[in-house]
Amino acid sequence: MLLNRYIFVQLLRTTFAVTSVIISIFWLFQTIRLLEMVINRGAAFSDFIIMSLAVIPLWLTIALPIGAFVAVNWVFHRILADRELTVMQAIGLSPMQIARPPIALGVIISITMLANSIYVLPSSFAVYKELQYNIRNTIPAILLQENVFIDVVDGMTMLINKHGSNGVATDVFIHDARNEGKIVTVIAETGKFEQTNGTPALVLRNGKRAELAGNTKNSAMLFFDSHTMSISASAVPKSERSQIDMNEDTITNLFDPEKSPGPDYLNQRLAEGHYRILSPFLGLTLILFATAIMLRGQIRGDLWGRRAAANIICGIGAIIVLVMSRSLVTSSPELFPVMYACVLIPIGTCLWSLNGNWRKTLSQLHIKETKT
Repeated sequence: MLLNRYIFVQLLRTTFAVTSVIISIFWLFQTIRLLEMVINRGAAFSDFIIMSLAVIPLWLTIALPIGAFVAVNWVFHRILADRELTVMQAIGLSPMQIARPPIALGVIISITMLANSIYVLPSSFAVYKELQYNIRNTIPAILLQENVFIDVVDGMTMLINKHGSNGVATDVFIHDARNEGKIVTVIAETGKFEQTNGTPALVLRNGKRAELAGNTKNSAMLFFDSHTMSISASAVPKSERSQIDMNEDTITNLFDPEKSPGPDYLNQRLAEGHYRILSPFLGLTLILFATAIMLRGQIRGDLWGRRAAANIICGIGAIIVLVMSRSLVTSSPELFPVMYACVLIPIGTCLWSLNGNWRKTLSQLHIKETKT
């Protein structure tokens, strides 16, 4: 019991460390792209933090199985180098008894990834896509230069005195001729770009609005504390968000044809639904591959290189086969059992190998042939 706990703790720590490193690498590359978008659009720093955290559950579906696979190989290599694994086999522990800690780790990872796939990923990715859409559809604050007249959209010219913090501009002047027969001039102390009902808008504070109607001399003057102006060409329809990304949709909706944006997406959504169910068990599959190969036969240090190479080949092969089966189901939905076979057959085979039933079966067959 203490031995199993010792190995399990080592596996858990190493898995956490390797997964953290992988996610950090993903986060670093993602940060460069997000920072560029956030800075160019003048978005708040809090938006950058939220977007960075909201996409982590998607990376976790890749990083955690790989982290666990690396952890099993590393920990077994270390305890083999310290002769601990050899002693375990010498005192009579069976491969299945030694494999209990990595199997327990695989079960925990599968349960965690299943909860992530069903609940966490759709919610977090929906936050990410919504925030991404809002930022991309705002007028870039960097577009405006201090003390320079800029045509923001056709028919609207803007001048600001100075850029402030959080995208707030001071001493704003706007000449609006988008509507035929009417010219609007607005002067305000401050202005900030925001998103209002799918349309970029400018929220003005403490100013006045003058309106001149066509060729007449009729005009109107309005003083305001707060005034919102839409920043879009009059002929352009209101921007709306496209269909929901599959990563932010629930598994139930992925299997429901009525929830599909169109018939062309049915097969792709069906394959994604099966993949979301199976991908949490990829970690268990990789762990069992590494464990079964490492504990097969006599445990010797000189065989470590061959077994490590076999582990890497089998691990990469399992990932490739699952991805290929997903593509196969996208083109032929009736072949979805192939996806389940790509995960369940390796799990069953590895457990059977660790349990030693194949040795008993071969021994019984050999005895029968001898008697015959």
